[in-house]
Amino acid sequence: MFIKKMIFGAALCFAAASSSWAASTLLVNSFLPPGHPINTKLLKPWAKDVYKATEGRVRIHIAPQSLAAPAAQMDAVVNGVADAAYMFNGFLTSTVKLGQIAQLPFMVDSSKGSAVALWRTYDKYFREANEYKNVHLLGFVSFPGAAIYAMKKPIASVADLKGIRIYAAPGTAAKIMEAAGAGVIAEAAARSHEIISNGTVDAFTGYPVMDTVMFKTDSYVKSVVDLPGGLSGATFIFFVNKDKWAALDEKDREIITKLSGEAFAERSVVFDELDASARTKLAGNGVKFEKASLQFTADLHALGDPMVQKWLADAKAMGVDGKAAIAYYKTQQDLANGKK
Repeated sequence: MFIKKMIFGAALCFAAASSSWAASTLLVNSFLPPGHPINTKLLKPWAKDVYKATEGRVRIHIAPQSLAAPAAQMDAVVNGVADAAYMFNGFLTSTVKLGQIAQLPFMVDSSKGSAVALWRTYDKYFREANEYKNVHLLGFVSFPGAAIYAMKKPIASVADLKGIRIYAAPGTAAKIMEAAGAGVIAEAAARSHEIISNGTVDAFTGYPVMDTVMFKTDSYVKSVVDLPGGLSGATFIFFVNKDKWAALDEKDREIITKLSGEAFAERSVVFDELDASARTKLAGNGVKFEKASLQFTADLHALGDPMVQKWLADAKAMGVDGKAAIAYYKTQQDLANGKK
């Protein structure tokens, strides 16, 4: 009888410990491959810091394969399929208007600067709008600005874009290319290699140089056209299930909050470093880098302006001074980049 009681008591203790441990474990879904820098260079180091700062009370696991489609990340977290996830802001355009600011044309001078500026602008201008109300927002991630990659002859003007076949990431890049008269194939970046490698297109755009290496499209590039602020920017939200967040001990929530927000945004500097490395690699392989002329830049700005005006109208309808928010974002990005 005594032994039975001991076994029963041990079982209860194990169950209690397991329950307590489960409440302190967050499963993060990743729709990008496990080896993508957003996982290896950003999330894993952050998870390690959370584990250390909470003295092991909160452990964060990254799912070995995606539990949901890229556009279904928020639904997966809300429905408890995963506890947390990151999601491309561009998939949320129907519900998130203000948060698209960093994805407007020519807004990204650096990954770190963009992410920090986005968090500060969100905190100052957008927080009350509560656009991410279905989840608890932890932070933003930003990639470097997108360039235009020519696979055949160089692209130096809007006239060079007219009539060519081009892959473009959905959103800003695709819209500008369409406005320029190009024949656009817009698919998720993860599918770009399939499209680019089979000779379907003459050029591509919509993601930074670092991702030409990640998606193995760099070998098809003959020349790169850089634009001030990038043709488009890719930003992601990082969030956790509200109930899972509430279940964490208050002390641990405070610790994670300190490691999130602006501190989390600063981690996007790793993508600036990776982009610089990728540029060195491509240049070493004979790829030519050119800066867009003032005329080409001005023409592309004109094509992208309707998107800016639409964003300003949406901001106004939500009671936000959009022009002030954009000016603040640009100022904060300069400050984050060390510019006075």
